[in-house]
Amino acid sequence: MRKNRTLDVYYHGQHVGTLAEAPDKRIAFQYSEEWQKNGFSISPFSLPIKNDVFVPNERSFDRFGGLFGVFADSLPDSWGQLLLDRYLESIGIKRGEISTLDRLAYVGQSGMGALEYLPSREADFDYRNTGLDYDIIAKECEKILSSKRSDQLDVLFKMGGSNGGTRPKILLSEDNRDWIVKFPSKNDTEISGKCEYSLCAKRCGINMTETALISSSVCDGYFKTERFDRKDGEKVFSITFAALLEADFRAPSCDYETYFKLTRALTKDAVFDKEQLFRIMCFNVAAHNRDDHTKNFSFLHTNTQGWKLAPAYDLTYSDTYWGEHTSSVNGKGRDITKEDLIKQGLKAGLSEKKCLDLYDEINDKTKALTRYYEPDQNRKGHIPFRDRIFDIIEPER
Repeated sequence: MRKNRTLDVYYHGQHVGTLAEAPDKRIAFQYSEEWQKNGFSISPFSLPIKNDVFVPNERSFDRFGGLFGVFADSLPDSWGQLLLDRYLESIGIKRGEISTLDRLAYVGQSGMGALEYLPSREADFDYRNTGLDYDIIAKECEKILSSKRSDQLDVLFKMGGSNGGTRPKILLSEDNRDWIVKFPSKNDTEISGKCEYSLCAKRCGINMTETALISSSVCDGYFKTERFDRKDGEKVFSITFAALLEADFRAPSCDYETYFKLTRALTKDAVFDKEQLFRIMCFNVAAHNRDDHTKNFSFLHTNTQGWKLAPAYDLTYSDTYWGEHTSSVNGKGRDITKEDLIKQGLKAGLSEKKCLDLYDEINDKTKALTRYYEPDQNRKGHIPFRDRIFDIIEPER
């Protein structure tokens, strides 16, 4: 197959710059003259606005396929990558035959965030009038995860092939609003849609987009959340902490102290954003969300507001292979105390009273989370199912 050697990057129709594959397969980038005059740095620490050719370091191969992090954010991972590989296989292209730039070309104009890549190789079929049966989509997702053939591969790829995260997802638009719908993965139970902490997080003062639970005839429902990288049909520039820091999100590589420094630097020490990050940190500890890696935090950029912390997302009960938070608090990954959290807030420039008040508020309100129990076949009665905690969200009908 013909491989892409260069790709042009666009944002709201403006030419941001050009990506080009170097001889060693790293992907270099240069801003366009137009963007140097009128644009903003799309990755302030790695790609400042100037007339240079930027080349990522060698660690980018393992972390981002030879890309700078901001462009890797556009690529799918886990579920989306699986869909792309299956789709390519269905049209006769093997996984080893496609380059990183080719993958961006298949993302084209449908990636997460606001960056677009041309010339595009996106699938051009129209899925909008196919009709949505969420239970059927869930069944087809299950087939894909089990390495079985799906007759709906084209639709799944078009609706979910640009997604990140491990759980199957689709993207959809309703009444000029854009949403993500999540489906169970192999190890999820039928109550997985209720295991997102959106309601409790909002009660704790954490900024999140609107969420809902779509009703199902085979499970307790599918979690639905509005996208923060879309507003009134327009694309909003977003970038993950992983991309900004050029950090590996698959392993413990960062701490909340770094997150606070990053937030203070980009938002010009905005109090609201610091308090939001402190709330999220306390919530993750209180609600046992240990999958708090660098890709689960993001910033948004607009011409009017500059850099702002994005709404929180992926807040749910989670463990890690090593049994610790992916991002440490005051140097600790487990057994994190109130004192550790307060100390982290003080370092970020919050007052002791504010830290104590926020901690007490979140600690009190997370007690309202409900524990789920399932029958134990070997004993009488019930036992906790992985201490699974969830919000009660009424399904949409």
